[in-house]
Amino acid sequence: MPVRKSQALFLMTILLSLPALVQAQEASGGSLVRDVLGGAALVFRRPQDPPTASGGRVTTQGAAAESRNKEQVIARANAARNAPTPRYSEAEEQYSLAARLDPSDPRGYAGLGNVYIDQRRFAPAVEAYRKALKLKPDYPAVLMPLGYAFVGLGKFPEAIETYQHTVKLQPDDPEVHNNLGYVYNQLEKYDEAIAACERAIELLGETGQAYKLGLQERNEVLAHAYKNLGNAFNGQRRYAAAVDALRHAITLEPKNSAAHFNLGLTHYNAGQYTEAVAAYQEVLKLKPELAVAHYNLGLTYVALRNRSAAMAEYDLLKTLNKEMANELYKVLQN
Repeated sequence: MPVRKSQALFLMTILLSLPALVQAQEASGGSLVRDVLGGAALVFRRPQDPPTASGGRVTTQGAAAESRNKEQVIARANAARNAPTPRYSEAEEQYSLAARLDPSDPRGYAGLGNVYIDQRRFAPAVEAYRKALKLKPDYPAVLMPLGYAFVGLGKFPEAIETYQHTVKLQPDDPEVHNNLGYVYNQLEKYDEAIAACERAIELLGETGQAYKLGLQERNEVLAHAYKNLGNAFNGQRRYAAAVDALRHAITLEPKNSAAHFNLGLTHYNAGQYTEAVAAYQEVLKLKPELAVAHYNLGLTYVALRNRSAAMAEYDLLKTLNKEMANELYKVLQN
């Protein structure tokens, strides 16, 4: 769905499955459903509008008129994008006009990229942002959403390259390091993911360093970093470290069902089935009708040889997701 003005500076997560979370199947004969709740946390802020201030001195009357016109076009585009009901077609038309008026000005292309990414049209967003970066290679306001667009397209190596460039420009921005950790997890580069997440946590002040950015959403960003760190440790089968990281995330965001879900996966992978049950029960307190949590909980009960509890989950699943109910029933028949 389109991102509306009211969502400006709101942290979002991409809801993707993570290879960092191992599908366990040895104990019960079935396969746990992996992270489907956004437990992988990519920080994304709605891209800022291109500024409308003139970038240089006007030397002739004709140039002055052209510059004023271009500024007015960008202002109209920004207004259309930020209307209570965004007028994306108008914004796209106006940003395109700005780019035609001055092909050497990256702002028109940056604005186009913003309009596309608001609508999750990642391929044209990448194209527009790349045009802006050809004109202004060190453009952080473009690099961050470009990385997000690459992730949306599943182009993780390109996302890493983009975020690495951003780190060179903004080395003390924890959000960039967190996003690098997220993408490294996608490629199962767990050592790099751990280093990136730990740097994000350090910058956020959790390890005694001064918190440098003063963002109001500090705890949310920090929870994201701990979730990504836990996922990376899980990928390395360092389950105790993964549990510790995910518990940090839960302390920061007690109602984050994704962190509880991933904690359940981690405990299961570690053979800690009683603890896995407790984690999945916490998920279901927050999302009582979440079929995947009932399914995973049922498999965990099977691992504990608690057939009656597993059957209770099967009975619930029959009304929530017949396919998962059938899969759980097959395991119960073994």
